[in-house]
Amino acid sequence: MDYQNEYILVKDLRKIYARKKHHDLLVFDSISFAVEKGEFICIVGGSGCGKSTLLRVMSGLDSDYEGDIIIDGEKVKKPDKRRGFVYQEHRLFPWMTVEKNVRFVINDGNEEENKKKVKEILELVGLKGFESAYPKELSGGMAQRVNIARALVNKPEILFLDEPFGALDALTRIQLQKELLVIRKKQKNTMLLVTHDIEEAVFLADRIIVLGNRPAEILDIVNVNLSETRERSSKEFQEIRKNIYKYFEYKEH
Repeated sequence: MDYQNEYILVKDLRKIYARKKHHDLLVFDSISFAVEKGEFICIVGGSGCGKSTLLRVMSGLDSDYEGDIIIDGEKVKKPDKRRGFVYQEHRLFPWMTVEKNVRFVINDGNEEENKKKVKEILELVGLKGFESAYPKELSGGMAQRVNIARALVNKPEILFLDEPFGALDALTRIQLQKELLVIRKKQKNTMLLVTHDIEEAVFLADRIIVLGNRPAEILDIVNVNLSETRERSSKEFQEIRKNIYKYFEYKEH
């Protein structure tokens, strides 16, 4: 893929965690890749390899790194409302209704406009009719829909998702994966999602970045050339899945 006009550029990225009682921890070293506007990128790798750290650094939530992260020509130094972030845990305020949890993150506009924004985003994520519900009254999947709605209500250009469906049951996870593709099609966000689920990555992504063990390096960047239906049982789907699994197969030494 030709990246003459990169939307997101990660170049020679290096991240170290300083630890007082132990040796410093090198998370990743000299990672470089680029993302086109509107792409859906999934990042897969083993537990503890630095997937979530990479996402936090790219979003501006962690500024302690070496190298360059440039988004739309600007170096990333801090969080920005043009970049949304979805955590694995929904982190909703238990004393607020669904509507107020989403409304809380809107920092500008008049009240009438904000009500309209909240209404539209709750409809988009399938929560119409649950505006007055409290988090304790929601299933895990519904709570995560609220989490996604909060990240989307300000219409971010980029959405970072850190294992957003990891804690959900298999059927709910599959349904939300489908809904996420519908959201992406409607809002045209650039999306980067971290997951340990290879099948999820193949279903969602345009390209998959495969990370090795810490200190992480990019083992492969896999193009996902599938039809829009992304039939999981198809030969093409299973072949891509198999080609990624080979990086994580146990090998005796």
